[in-house]
Order: sequence, then C-alpha cells, then structure tokens
Amino acid sequence: MKAFTGKILLVLLLFFMAKSAHSQGKSVEALFCKIIETGTNYPVPYATIQFKHTGKGVIANIDGDFRIPYHYKKAKDSLIISCLGYETKQVAAAALEDYKTNIITLKPKIELLNQVLIKGKKTKSKDLEAYTLVKKAIASIPLNYPKENYSSIGYYRDYQVVRGQYYNLNEAIIESFDAGFDTDIMTDNYNESAILSYKENEEFPRDSTLLIAYDGASKYIKNTTLSGQGGNELGILNIHNPIRNFEHLSFSFVYVFKRKFLENHEFETLRKVYLNDDVIYEIGFKAKKRLVGTSHRALGKIYIAKDDFAIHKLEYSVFEINNENPLFEVEIEYKPKGRLMYLNYITFNNRFVVSDQFVFSAKKVDFNIYEQAFYISFNNALDTTTVDRKDFKLKYQKRKLMVKSVEIVDESTVKLQIAEWSFPETIDENTNMNEFDVRIKNVYDITNREISKSPKIEAAQFREFFAQDIFVNKQKPSNLEFILRYKPLSEAKVNNLEIANSYWMNTPLKK
Repeated sequence: MKAFTGKILLVLLLFFMAKSAHSQGKSVEALFCKIIETGTNYPVPYATIQFKHTGKGVIANIDGDFRIPYHYKKAKDSLIISCLGYETKQVAAAALEDYKTNIITLKPKIELLNQVLIKGKKTKSKDLEAYTLVKKAIASIPLNYPKENYSSIGYYRDYQVVRGQYYNLNEAIIESFDAGFDTDIMTDNYNESAILSYKENEEFPRDSTLLIAYDGASKYIKNTTLSGQGGNELGILNIHNPIRNFEHLSFSFVYVFKRKFLENHEFETLRKVYLNDDVIYEIGFKAKKRLVGTSHRALGKIYIAKDDFAIHKLEYSVFEINNENPLFEVEIEYKPKGRLMYLNYITFNNRFVVSDQFVFSAKKVDFNIYEQAFYISFNNALDTTTVDRKDFKLKYQKRKLMVKSVEIVDESTVKLQIAEWSFPETIDENTNMNEFDVRIKNVYDITNREISKSPKIEAAQFREFFAQDIFVNKQKPSNLEFILRYKPLSEAKVNNLEIANSYWMNTPLKK
C-alpha cells in the first residue's frame, strides 16, 4: 500500500512540475479584453481605457477588443473605462484573467428628448435647437482646442479587410507634434510626426495585390475621383479630420467644416448622452439632396457638450444609393485634458474594388481521357483541409459526372477522379473543353480566400490612430527623425528611444 501511494505522489509531483514548467516557458505578456453592452451583448466600439495610476490609456477597436501589457496587473493598477452614452466603469487589472478574453460590460446611459425634427434656424426651443447647437460648437472651436504646441503618442495601424479577414496589417507607435489649431496640419513646418516603433505584422496574411496604387482598372473606388491631397498614409488620415482642419479643405460633403457644414446638412434628431456625468448632445444629420444628388447619401452624428459646446465626437458615412456598405466612413473623438480638447482617436476607411489578381479562382482545367480524370489548377496555394469531392460539380453536355475522389497533386492543383459508370462513351481525345461545365464552392486558399466566380471583389482600406498619451505644451525636439510627408511609413526612419517601451501596439485580437 505504501508503494502504491508513493507512485501516486510521484505522478502528481511530475504533473505539477510539468504544469509549472509550461507556465514558466510561456510567460503572459498581455491581457486580452472585450467590451460589450449590458443586455444586448453587442460590442462597444472605441471605448477609452485609462489607467488610474499612470494616466496612460488605450482605445478599444471597432469590435470592442483591446489588450494591455501584463505589468499593469502586477502593479495592481485599475482600468477606468468610459465611452459616450455609457456609464463609466472601473475594473481592477488584478481581476483580469490570463490566457483568455475577459468580457467587460458597460451599461447604456442616454436620454431621449421631446424634440424630433429641426431643419431650419427658427424653433420655439432655442436652447435645445440642433442647428443652433452646431453653429455654437463650430464658433467655439478656437476656444475649446489647443493653440499652443503639444504632442500625442499613440498606436497607428493601417490594413485592408476582405470578407472579414485582415490583410497587410502595419502597426506603429507614433508621436505627433502639433503647433495648434491656428496652423495647417499639412503645410506648417512644425507639424510633424516621428515613428517610435514599427512592425509589419506577419501573423496576419499579406497580399501585395491589395497595396497597388489606384489605377481605375485593377484597383479603384466606385464613382469616386481621388485627390492627391494628403501625401502618405498618415497624411491621408489627418486630412479626414474636419475638426482639426476646420478652416481648411477636408473630405467630400463636409469640405471646409467652418464654412460649409451648416450649409450642406439637415439636422434631424437630438438626444442626451452622458460622458461620466457630463451631458453631451447627440445630433443626427444628413447631407442635403442638392449636394449628394441621386447617386449618394451621406449621414452621421455630431456630439456637442452642453456646458461649453465642445465637439466630442463626429461620425460621418457616405453611401451609394441601394448599397448598405459605406463608400467611406470617418469617426473622430476628442477628449478633455485640463480645459481643452485633444484627439482621442480617428479612424477612416474606404471601400475599393480589386480585380482578378486578388480573387482566388481556378485558372486552368485539363481533362485526361486515359485516366478519366480532371486536373484543376488554382491561382494560389490551397488550404487542403477545405478540399472535398462534394464541392466539385461537373457536367458534360448537361449530363452529371460523378466525382469518385479528389487527390492533392501539388499545393495549387487537384485531381478529380470520375466514377467509371458515369463516364460517357462519347468523350474522346477530340472532345472540346467548352463542352464541360465545372463548378466549385467552399474551397479556400491558404490566406483564407474563398473560391470566387466574380472577377472582382470589394475590400476596405482602414487607417487609424489611437492616442495613448498627451503632452501639453511640449516642444518638438531636434534629435528625432521625422516622417517625410510623401514617403510611405514603411520607408520612414524608426527612432530607437527608450520612451517607446512605455507604449504598446493594440494588435487586433482576431486574425
């Protein structure tokens, strides 16, 4: 009995030693979280997460996902999570679990107002009238936003999305220096950005076809003329911020925000939302018909503080008629630091079309009369786990050919063996391939692209910046290598500074 007990103890000891070795070999580098709405369980996009002890923070992505470095748990810091229209919540980092996605819920905090529709300047309820609120907010921009030098350090990323899959994810920690809202963000020499760290993320698929220049044929945006304004990726993102560029040209239908926004839009809905206990007016709007014509529609929301008319947030989407997928979208949020408002995040995406170079398809079909088999070659390597004989349908002169088996010949070629009993005797060496009908479905390539019949496919280009730290009255140092305005970020010099270790890339949780 003692010997038997000894064996049990030995087995348990080895088990715990193995478990300990595993945990030591795979140290936790980050904690993963997802924010959802109480009751509906919908993701809460772009919530702000600020650390109580350090003041640094991160922004959740459009799916409500975010990650934080593990040392915040060791330091027993707390996360203060806030979002317009939701109650602010504090979560102890120590309560977050390792090796899993921690779900955090936020409770909505909104209040509908009696006012329903206001299109003109004159209404009975002047204090709550949407047009007047927007007019005051635009006039108050010089009072609510910085005119002095400042910098922001944050997480930048650009990528493309095709059928829910991320491609070509590039990530950076960037410090942007700004001389204030009295200056032009694009042309003023002081206004520059420096890369503190940069990464082409190889964990996500990369496809050079999606990165080619817009040429109107192999890659283009439907019914849209592109401007050369903006320069590189970061510049394009910056010009899509009409609040920062309120006196300068921005994107279509907003144009010069200070002069054209009121003139070009109708303001339709009004309600109260809350940020902490502060009242923010949410005003829904749409572009006037004379502006967008019969081919497009544009709509959005603007969020204005009750006390000082500061613009906290702007959402703007442009659609083609009868298409629910936006042609382009802009979302911008500012947050208070002291008495002024500083950029919290900006995200911009546009839809585009790529041609058959990107589409996964069968490029060649051959028939071997002697083997009674078809050889199908694809334009990219196959995900062989998705290849199944039932997903190949073949006909000869409208007569079905039964696929007996599928064999992987090489990474991009399959052999379909036809059942002998279904093989027509009329097929011979002179049979024309046009007499065969080959249909394929549910087959994917190694980058997770599904087989497609269409020679074109729609994708979305995203560019985003999420502030993690703001430095008020910070002067631009002379020892940094700055990004050249018209050179891609991939060609920019990376500054190897110790400060970069204090910030992190909030890489998407899904691949």
